[in-house]
Amino acid sequence: MTTNEIYDLLTDAISRAIPDEWTIARLNVQALSDGQDIEYDGTYLTPAGEEEPLSTDLPDEVTQAVQALFIRRKQEGQPPANYLQIDLSAQGQFTADFSWDQEIQDEDDHFSAGGTARDWIAIRDAKYGPRPEPTDE
Repeated sequence: MTTNEIYDLLTDAISRAIPDEWTIARLNVQALSDGQDIEYDGTYLTPAGEEEPLSTDLPDEVTQAVQALFIRRKQEGQPPANYLQIDLSAQGQFTADFSWDQEIQDEDDHFSAGGTARDWIAIRDAKYGPRPEPTDE
């Protein structure tokens, strides 16, 4: 599967995951364990500008393609990346931005070594600062 075919598969899956009218969607992808484990979260905007959660129950075929995309980048000698942000418009235009997030890597390393959630929270807070409490709006 080519890189363009992977992006087509991914953007089609995002479009199908949105049950309503929408204007733009954002899918955030975290690649853990050198791309062998993929986690998603995302949102989309309705035409009224309301932010809604994006279903991330994507088919296994999509996850396997995303894994291949991260592995391909590494094999091609591109800069290390463990985070991908995809923005997709309802008209089909999209951007894909790869980046490195050290906090993601530190968390992955911690849990891969058998660390606990309680220990990770203390480590994360000490290294990156406490996270703001979620607010209900």
